[in-house]
Amino acid sequence: MRPERHLRVLPPVPAAYAVAPARRGAAPGVGTGALRPAPEAAPRLRLTARGRRLVAVLVLATGVGLVALGESVLGGDGGGLELMGTSSVVVEHGDTLWSIAGAVAGERDVREVVDRIQELNGLHSADIEPGQVLQLP
Repeated sequence: MRPERHLRVLPPVPAAYAVAPARRGAAPGVGTGALRPAPEAAPRLRLTARGRRLVAVLVLATGVGLVALGESVLGGDGGGLELMGTSSVVVEHGDTLWSIAGAVAGERDVREVVDRIQELNGLHSADIEPGQVLQLP
């Protein structure tokens, strides 16, 4: 009686490990089907649609950054925003434009500060209301 053999299913051999056929006249054991890696070709770079969008966004962001850097290095006029030196105040009950201007005027003329507050806030008269936010020079 012959013993039964148990068969085992093996996964397919990857193409990278191709079996080389035996060559005529070769020394024993050389080229007889030993597994050796096949030469690998350099993979081509392929971008998906998502990758192309990412590259486009990065190029745009770099361009915007370079333009902003160039403006700051070349000394843009900077006249668009006036952030330093300005602040705001919320008008409380009993405040007048004159009292607010007097509090922030320092050594300047209060009349000039009143005019500047009216100009900054688009006021046509000295009437202000509690809760109103005023930009100060």
